[in-house]
Amino acid sequence: MPVYRLLRIIFALYLRMFHLLRLKGVEHIPAAGPVILCANHSSYFDSMLLALCTRRQVHFLIHHAFYHHPLLGWFVRKCGAIPVAQSGNDKEAISKALSILKEGGVLGIFPEGRLTRTGLPNEGKPGAALLAAASGAIMIPVTISGAYAVYPKGKKRPGAGTILVEVHPPIKTDRARRKDKVYLRDVTERIMGRIARRLAAHARKRS
Repeated sequence: MPVYRLLRIIFALYLRMFHLLRLKGVEHIPAAGPVILCANHSSYFDSMLLALCTRRQVHFLIHHAFYHHPLLGWFVRKCGAIPVAQSGNDKEAISKALSILKEGGVLGIFPEGRLTRTGLPNEGKPGAALLAAASGAIMIPVTISGAYAVYPKGKKRPGAGTILVEVHPPIKTDRARRKDKVYLRDVTERIMGRIARRLAAHARKRS
């Protein structure tokens, strides 16, 4: 059994035992074709939470330090992750990501590029929009709510809590405008805006 599938099963069992997970809108993820899942980045659980949204393998763009980590590195390499340099301007990473999309694969990207320290989304970067426009992949916003309270950055071990992962309808990009920086920024703001609005709505329901 591939490492990715095994980790996905283990994480799903863990969540069933210790947390309440709700998945909503997973029908928006197609069974085939190039897809970029774009989510807010609020916890150490986020990558595996995205992986549970679809039976298709999700290839994540990750910080190069995790890719080369003595222990974690072996797992992320086996799971088909793509390392990205600190600067974010990594031509090799972009090339690998485009290859996966052109083969009809799924990418998982956190447009913020880093974990939030407040629970609120940081400003998104246009890399995901660029990849979508260049490859013809659809972009699917995903809101991860509740994970920040469970396992935020700096916390040594996860706490209890309910996590909601809401998958939104896809957004298509215009390939002819793949070099238009203003357009790519606007697409990114649409993605992050949709996520932020749903986070706020979830917070109101909990309060």
